[in-house]
Amino acid sequence: MKLQNLVNPELWLEVENNAVTLSESQIEDDTLRAVTLRELPNNVFVFSADKPVKISTNKWEKSRNQFLNSENQKINKNCDAVIIHYDGNQLNIACCELKSKNPKPIQYETQLINTKLLVDYLVALFNTFYEEKVEIKNVWYVLFYMNRAIRVHKSNRGEPQPVKEKMKNYPLYIIKYKCNKAMYNNIKWTDLISP
Repeated sequence: MKLQNLVNPELWLEVENNAVTLSESQIEDDTLRAVTLRELPNNVFVFSADKPVKISTNKWEKSRNQFLNSENQKINKNCDAVIIHYDGNQLNIACCELKSKNPKPIQYETQLINTKLLVDYLVALFNTFYEEKVEIKNVWYVLFYMNRAIRVHKSNRGEPQPVKEKMKNYPLYIIKYKCNKAMYNNIKWTDLISP
């Protein structure tokens, strides 16, 4: 039994050739639409707590916890992807969010924190009901964003570069990647977790 068996399979993201593409549902030309994480280690599971699931033949909706008040914005926000790397019984977790135009810290920070709390809940369920126990070893909060208002000099237009800083609204650190392209942003796992 693995932790991923507790997650709705419709929320799983496909990892192929040790790579996964995180995508945003926005389709405007000047918005961040995709980031590909490459050279993922073996024993990785990726899911999206923000992915729409099929409700009926022609209807898709984002999965929400029906026990929570839907009017409370903070507790109903989740991020675009969670990467769980199994290192024996220890877990390395990367909570990832994609944002486009002028992201506001209260939005993406809350989404990242809320998703980490969801992972904590999954771990608590797993450790309560199954023989094998797991523990969270490392957690990274990662924001990929795009801001067309800031011009980037041609010599700096390579792959996104990370910046680690304190969150504005919570006492944690966040790793921010400013993407210069809407798609084809490639980042290696080792670069993602150690800026």
